[in-house]
Amino acid sequence: MEEALRVKLLATAALTSLVVKRIDWGLRSTAAGLPAVRLFEISGVPQTNLAGASGWTRARVQIDCLGRTYLAARDVADVIAKPGTGVLNAMRETVGGVRLRTFIMNRRADHDTDADGVVHRISIDVMVWHAPA
Repeated sequence: MEEALRVKLLATAALTSLVVKRIDWGLRSTAAGLPAVRLFEISGVPQTNLAGASGWTRARVQIDCLGRTYLAARDVADVIAKPGTGVLNAMRETVGGVRLRTFIMNRRADHDTDADGVVHRISIDVMVWHAPA
């Protein structure tokens, strides 16, 4: 799921026009530049039903959209999660042999600092259902 989700985001021209290839899981190098996208898998639970394992896993993924300004972070977040047009808004696709179903759960903003100044962050919580294709 991790690489399939990253591949989907990297294949989105509107997103790569803003962040180039700065879409990664885990920590972000401060030398990598901004804006950028940072992904974290918060939890993942294989799903079962009365007949046993369903083959699907439900993962909660946090997507941090980072920018030097609030506007830059918001523009990245909108490409990913804007209602009606965001690439992960109710997505149902197979990417790289992985079936993905995504649902935007929450969106919030805050900021932090690094050696170069303020870093604005918009965090998006996404429920990602995934299964082998």
